[in-house]
Amino acid sequence: MNKGDGFETARLIARPWRSDDVEAAFALYGDPEVVRYLGTEPIPSLTQMGLQLEAMMARSGAASRGLGVYAAEERATGEVVGTLLIKQLPDAEGALTSDIEIGWHLKRSHWGQGLATEGGRGLLDYGFHVLGLDLLHAVLEPENLRSLAVAERLGMQRRGQTKRFYRGLLVEWLSLDREAFLAQPPSTSRMV
Repeated sequence: MNKGDGFETARLIARPWRSDDVEAAFALYGDPEVVRYLGTEPIPSLTQMGLQLEAMMARSGAASRGLGVYAAEERATGEVVGTLLIKQLPDAEGALTSDIEIGWHLKRSHWGQGLATEGGRGLLDYGFHVLGLDLLHAVLEPENLRSLAVAERLGMQRRGQTKRFYRGLLVEWLSLDREAFLAQPPSTSRMV
């Protein structure tokens, strides 16, 4: 794949979202449990999801340097099971910073299968090896214990709580630099 086209792991294909993914996106972002810690309400309808998806695709398409919000497709079934993102963090006023965030959102039916960790590892591989970045961040609501555990399994280090990002929302801030990532033992979820 070319820079910006996404990446693959053993079980996932991270690819740009498409207009025909609207039902899969709605199954994800219409679920109150999935969006619980995303700072948003569930998408109420397929029509609204279609509008949101078009806006998300336009933003990702305009992103430079290979950054984007990718559909996470399960390799074995072709089912879109979530989102994997690597994008600029917005500051407390909403302006984009030079800090790059990784994140993962999975359908509830796919929780507990190691896919978030595998997708997160793929994001780190992609960010450090393909995009040549030196530092990646994760910011999570402090109550989002499942995602905090994923970030820690990825080797990300807690930097504390901050209101520096996302319009002043209190978040747990984690990061990992390229050197620390490269020092980690090899993983079976590396990019293919």
